[in-house]
Amino acid sequence: MSKKHQTKLNNQGISIVEIVIVVAIMAIIGGAVLLSTTVATDKQVSSCAEKIASSLEQTRNLVMGKSNGFIEIYQDAGDYVYVQIHVDGNTYGDEVSVGHPALELHVFYSGGTDEILTVRGSTNPVKIYFSRSNGSVRTDMGDQVSRIEITNGRRTMEVKIDSFTGRVEVNRL
Repeated sequence: MSKKHQTKLNNQGISIVEIVIVVAIMAIIGGAVLLSTTVATDKQVSSCAEKIASSLEQTRNLVMGKSNGFIEIYQDAGDYVYVQIHVDGNTYGDEVSVGHPALELHVFYSGGTDEILTVRGSTNPVKIYFSRSNGSVRTDMGDQVSRIEITNGRRTMEVKIDSFTGRVEVNRL
């Protein structure tokens, strides 16, 4: 038999070793893609919490010495989360997008109740009022927000508001 003919007879397909190598390479690539998407969505949770905390601090500072002020936190119909600051009956700046549709916000009140943030228009947006004299959260406006939890199902961050000082703190849960 010629050498050319012998090669054709021995070529019967792929070996188990080749299959194992291909599966291992696919597992490594799949793991890298999963890790990168997990890191990206976890970053959205942290970013949303930091933006809400920053907006709360900004509102608190703007209200000091003014007659009235509060911040609204709400979702639009596309489930994006926004904040809008109000000082002395006027809006201060533009509404700011702070969260993506993949996030869920749980709002906890000082009276012990909680709710999932809902779309503006169908219900009232969450409003947090600050005292003009010392920046504390005004309790005369009914139950006030004590904390907000932001989650994507895997990672949860908490924005905690001290009602006596108005101090805002961000924690990972």
